[in-house]
Amino acid sequence: MRGRLLRPEVLVATAAAVVVAAIVAWLLWPSPAEPEVRERHYEATTACLLTGDKGLADEPARAAWAGMREASAETAVKVQYLAIAGPQTAANGLSYFNTLGVQRCTVIVAVGDVPVAAMMDGHARFPDIRQVAVGGAPAEPITAVDTSSPSSIEDGVREVVTNA
Repeated sequence: MRGRLLRPEVLVATAAAVVVAAIVAWLLWPSPAEPEVRERHYEATTACLLTGDKGLADEPARAAWAGMREASAETAVKVQYLAIAGPQTAANGLSYFNTLGVQRCTVIVAVGDVPVAAMMDGHARFPDIRQVAVGGAPAEPITAVDTSSPSSIEDGVREVVTNA
């Protein structure tokens, strides 16, 4: 009779041990790693780059873009660029410049003769937007950036965007 009494006790004890082990394992099980946060929180400021049809493949545009990205990393200003497609004329470029203007860019940086000419034609429509020229022949109130070297372009654009 003694063997029969031990058997149910052993079964109950074993079941209890399994339940306790399962609860402990569940509590100690490592949580999945949180995914790395990939979003950035930007200021309500956007700096926009207007380039010719070569986009960032042109050295002055690449240097200006580098300066804008550095300023963005320092200040959380959003940056974007738009390349003028189609005929490389000031008249065609004006619609691209106006696109950036109606997007309410805080700063528009134009790089090259055609984008700067488009900016010159349309700058009066957007007096509240800071306008910067890299190359071309800008006049007041457009700010000109030193184009003597890629590093001077990068530094000049970074300074303007950082101060926006």
